Amino acid sequence: MQDEPDVLELNIHRPSEAVLYLRAVGDIDLSTTPQVRDAVEAQVAALPQDGLLRFLVMDIRDVSFIDSAGLALLVEIRKRFHDTYRLAVQIAASTQPERVLRLGRFDTFLIVGYSASELATHGVPPLPAELA
Repeated sequence: MQDEPDVLELNIHRPSEAVLYLRAVGDIDLSTTPQVRDAVEAQVAALPQDGLLRFLVMDIRDVSFIDSAGLALLVEIRKRFHDTYRLAVQIAASTQPERVLRLGRFDTFLIVGYSASELATHGVPPLPAELA
């Protein structure tokens, strides 16, 4: 019996000029990080280079597993796009990604929250109800 290939579903929305919202469902690991990277790069490239600061909200509430490649990707995204995007990560409580992000102290240099309202306390513009 052969294992099923890794599958990561990405849903991307731009609810306003100030927010790029990327929702991931599945695992973020060595085999799926190129998919996330490509999606983010394509969305950023499609925007005008107008100097406005925007937010990239990565909703990983439905991610069951993130490995070191996924964590490295978060750091890469933060570093590469810091001049135009602030990275915010929406997580679910009591999940492997939450434990890894908290233990790794990612919440000291990323905006990490459990809800859109919690992210809003860090300056992230409100998301439409269907995305929150």
